[in-house]
Amino acid sequence: MRIQKPCFVALGVSLAVLTITVFGHPSDDMERLRRVVATWANAVASGDAVTMKGLLHDDFRSSFGASKTAYLATLEEGTLPPGRVILRHAFYRATEEGFEVAPVVFDNPGWLGARTLKLVEVAGELLLVAITPTELPEAALPGVLPEHRKLHDVQVRLRDATTAELIAARVRVVDGEREYWPPRGHQKNIALGWREDVGGDVYIDGETFAYVEGDFVLPLPPGSYVLEARRGLEYEPATVRFAVSETEVPDVEVSLRRWIHMAAEGWYSGDTHTHFLSPATAALEGRGEDLNVVNVLAAKWGELITDVEHFTGAPSHFSGAGTIIYVNEECRHGFLGHTIFLQLEELVYPLSWGAPLEGVVGGYDYPPMAYQADRVHAQGGHVAWAHFPHPRGELAIDVALGKVDSIDLMTWGDAFAPEGFLPGSPGAADTWYRFLDCGFRLPATAGTDKMLNIQVTGSVRTYVQVDGAFSYSAWIDGVRAGRTFTTTGPMLTFTAAGHRLGDTVAVEPGQKIPVRAEVRSLAPIGWIEIVQGSEVVARKDNDDGRARLILEAEVAVTESSWIAARVSTEGRLPYQAMALLEAPGVPNQAHTSPIYLEVGGQPARSAEDAAYFVGWCDEAIRWAEDTARFHHQDQRREVIELFERARAVYRSQIEETAP
Repeated sequence: MRIQKPCFVALGVSLAVLTITVFGHPSDDMERLRRVVATWANAVASGDAVTMKGLLHDDFRSSFGASKTAYLATLEEGTLPPGRVILRHAFYRATEEGFEVAPVVFDNPGWLGARTLKLVEVAGELLLVAITPTELPEAALPGVLPEHRKLHDVQVRLRDATTAELIAARVRVVDGEREYWPPRGHQKNIALGWREDVGGDVYIDGETFAYVEGDFVLPLPPGSYVLEARRGLEYEPATVRFAVSETEVPDVEVSLRRWIHMAAEGWYSGDTHTHFLSPATAALEGRGEDLNVVNVLAAKWGELITDVEHFTGAPSHFSGAGTIIYVNEECRHGFLGHTIFLQLEELVYPLSWGAPLEGVVGGYDYPPMAYQADRVHAQGGHVAWAHFPHPRGELAIDVALGKVDSIDLMTWGDAFAPEGFLPGSPGAADTWYRFLDCGFRLPATAGTDKMLNIQVTGSVRTYVQVDGAFSYSAWIDGVRAGRTFTTTGPMLTFTAAGHRLGDTVAVEPGQKIPVRAEVRSLAPIGWIEIVQGSEVVARKDNDDGRARLILEAEVAVTESSWIAARVSTEGRLPYQAMALLEAPGVPNQAHTSPIYLEVGGQPARSAEDAAYFVGWCDEAIRWAEDTARFHHQDQRREVIELFERARAVYRSQIEETAP
């Protein structure tokens, strides 16, 4: 199977093998021809119209009949389809008019074709005079495709095993040779690059799946097949075997069985962070992964702006009763941070600014993130720190000033590791604990940051306990109340003295409170822990490999703090794996938001952690003083003053706890 490898650059030239056949011309002519063709191929791949202009004859015609002027214009405008120019199949030969090079293969997303290049010599220079269609060489063919076979339409129905309702799912169908066969409307070889045709299909650990509705068609040649169906975290995988012959085409029924029904218990799942999905495709993937909420985030990447056209300031009309799609926003700055804005009525501009990966080269670094958060809060929106804690420039400042409502604890890698997914960066859970130890109330949320077809929407997700009827606003209210847990698979519940997540419990000094954590998981779990004020105060290992584990304990409270439950295991799941980030995938793990323990009506305090964040504030102040670009010095002074105000919050905590 020919699969494109994940990459951020779609253009390229393949020069692996050049087969040169000489017909009566000196070898130096052929070498010159080879160099000219290679230069042309690189100009196509890089969009270099300046170089290309010097290679084309005035009478040039492209394979679509475009003149030299029109061909150069498409190159300058970037409207030629991205892809690879492959020269390794080409023969170079002399003709009565000049030279021909063929077949030159164009491998573009969604199109594979071959062309003949015709060149003539003018005043000692070889110039390209025409590009004409030709046959694809057999060696360039992509292998077995559905179009190469006589196909029979197999009707497939996916049903919930309990309710018998038709349900969407993620499916993979392979024949006896393990060759993948896509459902109708899906392609066999899917794009895997950044922002390349994202949505509707996904490539996981070397295997392609398609998202389908509950009633779909499989065009298949005669043979034996295995259909695998998966649906999010709450369903058991299902496998069905069947055969197709020239005389018998079966109807196939697949039943998927829930092993748990969290919505029936009042818990609703969501992905806070996806990109490049249309609302319709987000709805399909959301239903296919049994997600109740999918947030698609409009964003700006340098000069590229995405998903703004889908923003309505309300849940999308593609939403259904069980799956709500809301186009929101990721606000991005390379130093200050990335924040997720949810439940927006209006987009907050600028979407991104500053550094080249977010803004543009030479752009300015104003406004601060805090001002953006104020504009979100003014319209009743919610601010979450994306892929916490990276980037961290303004993180400690915005938390101190009350600008951050929740943090995406899980996105990439092991959230509980002492180091983050980027080398040398602080761990997600450890950084979160430090903020909680300083008395800041930050519920945990989670999202995938989906940007490629190698990521599964909802493979990292947030569960929110909703009081009353489910709606998007009720889901956001549950997040604000801190009634959440984040997970890559396990279902984790936790109470302290009968109180639920997000509650504040008044405790006497020295009092012991009963706690109960319960985890249920389809995949293996290694252990469950109770964390109080950054310290593990109780643990139970799953030595017997049970799918359900309960940890009950009594925890002594001597000062104001917080308490939560977490679960994890060794090894990694095949989700959120990306070579570019050196991310090996995510563990099977979950973490609850805290329950807050208050002694004598006093907030939690930690001089050590406050001093740690003073250091972060100092870094941000130095950046504002020495590095940041502002339109005028008043802006610089304004931002420094804002950052110093946050620094004073941590300094006051240190003074409060001084002996």
